[in-house]
Amino acid sequence: MAVITISRQLGSGGDYIGNMVASMLSYRILNKRNILMEARRRGLVDSGTADEIGEGKPPVLERFMRKKSRAVYAIRSIIQETAVEGNVVILGRGGNVELKKRRDVLKIRIIADSETRITRIMKDSEVDKAQATRMLKKSDKERAGYVKHFFLMDASNPELYDIVINTTSISLDAAVRLIVQAARQTGSSEAR
Repeated sequence: MAVITISRQLGSGGDYIGNMVASMLSYRILNKRNILMEARRRGLVDSGTADEIGEGKPPVLERFMRKKSRAVYAIRSIIQETAVEGNVVILGRGGNVELKKRRDVLKIRIIADSETRITRIMKDSEVDKAQATRMLKKSDKERAGYVKHFFLMDASNPELYDIVINTTSISLDAAVRLIVQAARQTGSSEAR
């Protein structure tokens, strides 16, 4: 398995899981920061479009004014080219949907219940419960909006994934081991 995509909810532990999987498999990690750096290096985005690399959908007026933004083109082309190079974990950015037709991609979704996520957000971001709840709701709305707007898909649809892991009941380290094992077994098999 040369490519793993990880879609995750804020507070589910997905960033940790993605980074650990990449480390254990000696894969590169492609995340928001890396995509932005690569897009800037290639001249695909300027400071005005760089903010669109995030997971929210663009403001309403911008959606009507352009059918496909430069930022989305940049994200999609970088994801596609990085997948061709292989040995990469792609965190978010609709990677699972962008690469949905590729059978050599292991598509993972990391979720957790709201209470678990809020507790993790409070700890990781050093905020109170009310602020963590607002962050969770905002992130869920933006991430769902991004996939819905740019890919016309529902990010929570389990059919978009090979494996959905609920870190409410499965530890983050167990999730890492599960994904690494699946990647190794799938990579050695042509059964996909």
